[in-house]
Amino acid sequence: MTPKFHLPKYNLSSNKMEAANDNATAETQPGVVVIPRSVEFVDARKVSYARTESTVSCSSSASSSSSDGAESSADSIDAYFEEAYIHKVNERAKKENEQLNLNLGLPVDLTELTRRDVNTAELSVVKRAIRVPVRIMLHILHRFLSLVENPLFRFWSRRVPLKFRQQLTFVAWTIYLPIHKALIGRRSGLHPSVSLEYHALTSMMWWGRLFPITIKRIRMALSQLHVCHPCWAYKDLIKPASTDNKHLTKRSNGEKHGISGHVIEVYHQMQTKLTPTGFRESVRNGKHDEMIVTGHYIQQSSHPSEKVILWIYGGAFLAGDSTGNLGIAEKVGLMSGGRDCFIPNYRLIPEAHLDDALFDVTLAYEYLLYERGIRPENVTLLGVSSGGGLVTLLMQALVEARQKNESYVELPAGGVLIGPFVDYCTPKGSMDAYIKHDLIVNQSVFDEGIPYLEVVLGCHKNRVEASPIYRSFIGLPPLCICVSEHEVVYDQAMILAQRAKNQGVDVTVGTWKYMCHIFPFFAPFVPEGREGLEFICAWLKEH
Repeated sequence: MTPKFHLPKYNLSSNKMEAANDNATAETQPGVVVIPRSVEFVDARKVSYARTESTVSCSSSASSSSSDGAESSADSIDAYFEEAYIHKVNERAKKENEQLNLNLGLPVDLTELTRRDVNTAELSVVKRAIRVPVRIMLHILHRFLSLVENPLFRFWSRRVPLKFRQQLTFVAWTIYLPIHKALIGRRSGLHPSVSLEYHALTSMMWWGRLFPITIKRIRMALSQLHVCHPCWAYKDLIKPASTDNKHLTKRSNGEKHGISGHVIEVYHQMQTKLTPTGFRESVRNGKHDEMIVTGHYIQQSSHPSEKVILWIYGGAFLAGDSTGNLGIAEKVGLMSGGRDCFIPNYRLIPEAHLDDALFDVTLAYEYLLYERGIRPENVTLLGVSSGGGLVTLLMQALVEARQKNESYVELPAGGVLIGPFVDYCTPKGSMDAYIKHDLIVNQSVFDEGIPYLEVVLGCHKNRVEASPIYRSFIGLPPLCICVSEHEVVYDQAMILAQRAKNQGVDVTVGTWKYMCHIFPFFAPFVPEGREGLEFICAWLKEH
């Protein structure tokens, strides 16, 4: 039985906290679904799922501070770049950091010993003395790994069976977690109220910020995401959509991909692309080799499902692939009623342009509609991080093309944005301050990835035009945003929600405290990740 909790709702349009009735249930509050959770964490991480026409609801008391600027700025884009506004959001993020348990609770900031941008004059004599040998050791290790990482990765990904990699990962976690609980407990995470599992995850992943990150290493890591999402992980959350359609009529090839469904490897030559896209120039069709749709289509049951998820993976436009996302995409499809999922590949920067990524994603959407015959109202877009930006840009391109009578491609049923990366201008607020503690977008990842936006997009004007957060939201279908109040994209996610709401879009926001970027991806390991997936899938079932 679903427990009943006192869940506050924060309405961005009214700037007030509305306390729900203690005795109220989902039946007495239309549109509100209470997500099951452990009683231990209720006070620390309150979450509400609410959907009302053209409103944004979330449970974040902190969101008032980040949304105030959006409130007062309305739809004036220039206001987001005024010095006063930037100072305000930067100060808010810094003050929030001061209340957190940073650096694993250690008395010293170890990044001061490893980063180049540290003002050494402000360091103590001991730190300056230690800093030089530490940096030399890390440089030697970096050079050594540069020589051996390619053969090691090829051996790991090609020679070691996927099933063994998955089992090894979970056996290691099973051994590590009780040791961490006994020795460290709740002392390493951002706040004592988060789960013991998340404290353990923090202790394990925090150290990545001390080591140089390259595009090659980011791509290697993201290509192995399916190792953490085997077909037998968190099966208790998955309920078959029906008993007569849950078995495949032929032997599934999903086992070699680590999933239970059937995987269709897509390679299709499209003849035309109806929707114009592009920032450098508006283009409809591309060259012959650009009109090829590739990716993986997951069929969950004996017949293709009526509703399909178009899954756009993330990776800061620098990394990511369809193979690495097979495991979690299948889980979301199953948890949302047994939906098939299509995960297209798209071109990455710096080899390509953001235009090219949007071109490929738009082509993949039209492939579902015109080649697989899926009705647009049965397609829901789901974007992860930078994939959330592409999902938003795709919907905006569809609306813009219809308004200009350049094409009339129907809109999808809606879009799910998981930690959406939608602002490609100079980082500010949470995007600048929260790299100090975010487990995914840490200082090293930030230093490697952010400069490419300026290289690829160019001047500030181009970056504003390319950022979906500053484009029109009029006419977009319903949106669902899942974000942490303490991840790097929090501020831009809340601005996106506010601007979309102001322009008449039905927006649902779910927020969690003290989590890292794309925390639902850690569902096999931490309860907060499971809650994030449940929230997303509850919304998907309604759309």
